[in-house]
Amino acid sequence: MEGNYKMKYLWCQVFLDSLEENISNIRKMDDKKIIAVVKGNAYGLGIEGITEFLQDKIDYFAVAEISEAKRVVGDKEILLLTPLIDIEDIINPMENVIYTIDNEEILEQIPKDFSNKVHIYLDTGMNRMGIKIGRLKYVVEYIENNFPSMILDGVYTHLHNTKSRKGTLNQINMFKNEVTPFLDIIPNIHCLNSSGFLNEEYKNEASFTNNIRVGNLLYGYEGSDKGFKKIFSYKAKVINKFKVKKGCKIGYGEKYKAKEDTLIGILGIGNIEHLGFNKDVKHNIFYDILKACYHHLRKQYCIFCNNKPIEIIGKPNMNMTMVNMKGVEDEIIFKIDITPILADSSIIKEYTYDTK
Repeated sequence: MEGNYKMKYLWCQVFLDSLEENISNIRKMDDKKIIAVVKGNAYGLGIEGITEFLQDKIDYFAVAEISEAKRVVGDKEILLLTPLIDIEDIINPMENVIYTIDNEEILEQIPKDFSNKVHIYLDTGMNRMGIKIGRLKYVVEYIENNFPSMILDGVYTHLHNTKSRKGTLNQINMFKNEVTPFLDIIPNIHCLNSSGFLNEEYKNEASFTNNIRVGNLLYGYEGSDKGFKKIFSYKAKVINKFKVKKGCKIGYGEKYKAKEDTLIGILGIGNIEHLGFNKDVKHNIFYDILKACYHHLRKQYCIFCNNKPIEIIGKPNMNMTMVNMKGVEDEIIFKIDITPILADSSIIKEYTYDTK
């Protein structure tokens, strides 16, 4: 696969100095322990490269699956955010993995000599997984009485809708009331994610916690107004050129007609890399209608040359996109606006300190 992307002249630059600066900004804002979330192949930026660089800069990692934990570079502790589904995963547990306990039934299946660290996940309203409010005391006592070697290392919850002030504050207060009796007993208490951490009110309400889980902040998806930088940029070079006479139709469906003699550049990027998609979320029908009208009236660009937008000819194909080469120098490197979370994770990563 890597060879294919070399042939496509497509790669992703990951700016390690920006990543380091984002970590520094977090440290300046708070002295809580940093749990670097590297699930989803480090949000598409390469779990091996990101964890190797962050190894001595954060307190521990968090992943979604055991398979991801096995790809983390180094021996830093790793919080497994998903609950125990397959008990086989803990028959021979990874020594540096912290497992999540999210229901009472699973405790009946765990071997009594299980000796890894665990964090208990509390459900404060997301209703997806978690120990119910009011049951933490029972679960803690059950672990203490039945698992002499298990290390109860933490308790956490997830703020799933930080745009709702009332709902989020209610979550934090529910969590606080539940964990308060254990603040001096259980070492790690956490509920703040990236968006929660950026909100001063939420951060103040969660002052009783001592860890933060950050993913979006690390990679620069959030916090630009507070100095956090996007740490990636996709680049591409032309793999082929094609001359088209004025009046000729181009591409699938013949929907584009050349207004003049045109030099077409072919880039090795297309639908499979999610060109034209982004991480924006939908709001409501009225918003989406306005957004669609706006996009219809204003041409959208996602390919740039020297910070100037480049015209896409027709629509991106499965694995190729055509651009207008008018005024573009030979061997130029294009900047491509795609999101790592959506893009093909196997695109070559180039880890660099050069942000220019």
